[in-house]
Amino acid sequence: MRIKLLVSDIDGVWTDGSFYYSEKGDALRKFSTKDSFGVSLANIMDLPILILSGEQNEMVISRLKKLNITNYQLGVKNKLNALLDFCTLYAISLSEVAYIGDDMNDHALLNKVGLFVCPVDANLRIKQNAHVTLEKKGGEGAFREFVEYVLEKEGVLEVAYDRYIKIND
Repeated sequence: MRIKLLVSDIDGVWTDGSFYYSEKGDALRKFSTKDSFGVSLANIMDLPILILSGEQNEMVISRLKKLNITNYQLGVKNKLNALLDFCTLYAISLSEVAYIGDDMNDHALLNKVGLFVCPVDANLRIKQNAHVTLEKKGGEGAFREFVEYVLEKEGVLEVAYDRYIKIND
């Protein structure tokens, strides 16, 4: 595989970018279980996932732990530097990274990674410069579509589905 790392933003990709507030002021987010299957496909193909988000939120950490995603950095102000540090640590070049983001805090990664993908409802400046715009909106299965797109591009999507079926039958 040419792509060796999947990197994703959270808000606007895994969520619709909305925050819901309880009477106590707790911020809540809605996640789609469709994206969970994207994690399963990546895991089956031994394709690591790194989450980079500008927000620091315990709910996001809980979701990532439930999905057994151990590579994450929250509260990141400079996603490019964070990604460069991670890639250096694991001997991965930026050209081997596929990234999904939706807004201006992802802009620094445009034209730096091998593949930059965005949901259909991404910020216009991001959409105009992304390599690929997905059909799904953030929070509606965009991460799963991203993973499927990368695996299809690498020619291993059917292998991933076959492995999933064998494991779960």
